[in-house]
Amino acid sequence: MDKIFVVAKKEFLDHVMGKKFLVILAILMVISLLAMQQGVESYNKQLDSYKEQTAEIEEHPEGMPPGWMPEKPSILFVFQMMSMLFGILYAILAIAIGFNLISGEKESGSLKSLLSHPVFRDTIINGKALGGMGALGFAVLVMTLLSIGILMMLGIMPTGDEFVRILVFMGFTLLFMFSFFAIALMSSTIAKNSTRAITYSLVIFIVISFVMPIAGSFVGMQLAGDMPEHPGMGRQEINESGGEVISYESEGEAIKEQEEQERIEEEWQEEMQEYFDKVMRVQELFSIGDPKSNFDKVSAAVLDPTFEPLRGFFGPGGGESRAETSILEALGMVWKNLLVLLVFPVIMFAIAYIKFMRMDIR
Repeated sequence: MDKIFVVAKKEFLDHVMGKKFLVILAILMVISLLAMQQGVESYNKQLDSYKEQTAEIEEHPEGMPPGWMPEKPSILFVFQMMSMLFGILYAILAIAIGFNLISGEKESGSLKSLLSHPVFRDTIINGKALGGMGALGFAVLVMTLLSIGILMMLGIMPTGDEFVRILVFMGFTLLFMFSFFAIALMSSTIAKNSTRAITYSLVIFIVISFVMPIAGSFVGMQLAGDMPEHPGMGRQEINESGGEVISYESEGEAIKEQEEQERIEEEWQEEMQEYFDKVMRVQELFSIGDPKSNFDKVSAAVLDPTFEPLRGFFGPGGGESRAETSILEALGMVWKNLLVLLVFPVIMFAIAYIKFMRMDIR
């Protein structure tokens, strides 16, 4: 283990002091500042609207539905924006750190010289992987401290639950970066040179994060068939003033017509629900190996205190008001996506490990 940590320390310092890492980290920090600014502005607007609605309820409680209360905004909305903006940049940073870990050594000839010393191969690849992950952890730590520091400077103090959710989100962000770092490490081990390694990494990234989800959506709609058409809204006549009115021979007929329309509307909603459930099942099948899609769903669960998984076309609970969920309950709803984030980098690293241990270096 001592030798592994020696290699890891060298790799970590090489990364965090390298120009490539510092440039990408600087870009992340700039975009983080912009995202924080936009997120805080939106949060303040939502907070002002919440205060206005609350004051209106206190003044005129009779005009509001029984038991209805506006939803108080959460500062976690800021990190939701960061999650949407940073997915691709985090993946690029991870790939930039890992794509030449092995291929670069092969090109320079230093790998052959290193293996001529009394050091095991697993020590080298484990140390390089640990050093790269340490550099990614350093980047996430900087972004976390920067984000929380900005909020405190603006006088916004997260609650205990929000603070825990922010830390958990950053932890899953690091796990997401490990996935693409593992892809880059695998490519670096397989490829003959760094150019091919980064090409392989980017191709895999594009295919699993963009091509496969789009293909899943297309295939899903093809397999689900034609989308159900919305039914008509009943018999209508135009009066002399140009307005639309519904005319019936009796009040009983009007009630029956309304009940029939409601029944037809419910049937259409059920058909639409079934249609989009089919599409989403196919999409999930195509995106099962995409760390980005799974990270987006896990992030939504962590950063939304009232999280519910999307339910087809009509959203959570068919439009019902959402109750607050704990972070453990929310993660339980996306355990499959969390499992992919845990297993994916392990599989990629295992491939890189086996290939490196069997590599013929001459």
